Amino acid sequence: MVAFDNITNPVNPQGSNWSFVQGVISGDGVPADSGFQWRFVDATWFQAIGYVGVIAGEASTGILLLIAGVKGLRNSSTCPRWGHTQKWTYVGGIVGLAVFFFGFMVVGGNWFIMYLNSKWNGLEPAFQNAVMALLMLILVTGVLIGGNLAHEHEDSKIQ
Repeated sequence: MVAFDNITNPVNPQGSNWSFVQGVISGDGVPADSGFQWRFVDATWFQAIGYVGVIAGEASTGILLLIAGVKGLRNSSTCPRWGHTQKWTYVGGIVGLAVFFFGFMVVGGNWFIMYLNSKWNGLEPAFQNAVMALLMLILVTGVLIGGNLAHEHEDSKIQ
């Protein structure tokens, strides 16, 4: 939904991340005496690339996880069939981690010093999204391992 809002209404401060991306990359809200001014970029073209990257990452994550959900439901009759379709979940989760952990927390939070930014600090929602993606990947992996162990256990009983 965020990617949809960013695409359909990019200049609405309540409906898009454009102002946020501009503020973070330009250092708007970071104290002037922080010593990090050399890291900030005021070039609109550079900010637009960052904004498009955020939209592409969020949209890709959403599409990949939607595909994963549909394929997972369609193949939920047996654990091996379900497990085979979970590659989509892994790809979507990794893209989500790339956006929220690497993009927002590493690049935005540390390179552009978002943690010092009084106006544009998105570290808490980025952390929440990164943790949710990581937990999803851990849970799917746990179900796959458990299903494989149960399948092996059943096979050993038959022999």
